[in-house]
Amino acid sequence: MKTITNTILYIAVTGITCFAADQNTAEKIKQHGDKSQLLSLEQDELSADVQDLIDEQTDPEVIKMLREIELIMADATDLLDQKNTGGATIATETEVIEKIFETAKKKQENQKKEGG
Repeated sequence: MKTITNTILYIAVTGITCFAADQNTAEKIKQHGDKSQLLSLEQDELSADVQDLIDEQTDPEVIKMLREIELIMADATDLLDQKNTGGATIATETEVIEKIFETAKKKQENQKKEGG
């Protein structure tokens, strides 16, 4: 009798622990999704900032580079909106950063040529 009671108690405690873990996991998944969608909105706002930069440019090469950045940022926005924060999203964000750096260097080079 004691063994059956202990077994039932063990199953009950394990089941409660698993249920609590499942609720905790579900809550963390929800929080992750909520934060991902907030990042998606922020990413979309940054894309609008890139559009403003495009409107201010006169150099066709810089405009082309900024348009590429805008497209990549749209991909990142879509991935984040889908609650995807994995490798593909990280790679996309990294590509945006690298393209921004390249564009800034190009713009700086053009300014030096024009000024000196």
